[in-house]
Amino acid sequence: MSNAESWVVVWKISLIILNALCFILALILYISSKKRDRVQPEEIHFTRLVRILGLVFVSVALYRSVFIARYDGRLAWYNTVFNSPFIIRCLACFAEISFIGMIAAILLRQNKTLHLITKERSFLSITPYISFGCITFAQFFAFSTLIFQFPVFLFLEELLWGIAFLLITPLVFIGLRALKTSTIMSKSSKAFFIIMTLWCVGYALYQWAYALPFNYFPKGGGEVTHIVPPDALKQAIVNFNVTKDINRYGGFGFVSWFTGYFSICVGMSLLFMTAPGCRQKVSEKE
Repeated sequence: MSNAESWVVVWKISLIILNALCFILALILYISSKKRDRVQPEEIHFTRLVRILGLVFVSVALYRSVFIARYDGRLAWYNTVFNSPFIIRCLACFAEISFIGMIAAILLRQNKTLHLITKERSFLSITPYISFGCITFAQFFAFSTLIFQFPVFLFLEELLWGIAFLLITPLVFIGLRALKTSTIMSKSSKAFFIIMTLWCVGYALYQWAYALPFNYFPKGGGEVTHIVPPDALKQAIVNFNVTKDINRYGGFGFVSWFTGYFSICVGMSLLFMTAPGCRQKVSEKE
């Protein structure tokens, strides 16, 4: 085994171990959500919602860290149906909707609890719903990329992701500013707004200053070089190219994206599962 192959094995095993540990933590958080004595009765639904969504995302992250795939080119790490890019895409659909679902639910809860939005800024109060709609609609283009293999669909998917987080950025900034004046904001709420500020700024710089104009747009604007076969959906499900050559997946760029997605986003999901904005029940002794 060459040195190049060795570091890929170490990278993959490390990612699996990290996601396995995160899955255990997510499972503990989910089980704890069944203990009704820890939160106000009206908060039980919210707590369970974010923890179910978080568990979905972390579970899929663990699965995808084992069965690596790439949609454009229909690449798969192992020669098994469990590694089919179509199967991975279906799981990713649930995970991505769960991710934005947690963020939207927490922002709406924070706005309700802290009264972040005034009447003059009423549009901002519905941006979590619009962002959720953008990511949900982006799934259509993600599946289209896999089935039809046209780069323009990948560009449209990433464009919707960029719009989704750009829309909620003002609301996140307002929440961050509220840190200085609010006396009822919990530690998890403070951590949520700090992390989300870093995420929105970092993601905006990456997506709008680099990925969209220099990566996805040039490819999406290219000429169509193939004809879609009548059985394109069937081919997307059962026909895929098995390879462990990391260069075919995109080399260092793919490794950086994959590592960040399945470490940073997983860590964020664990934070979201603490249900920021949820009011804890005060014990009788207090």
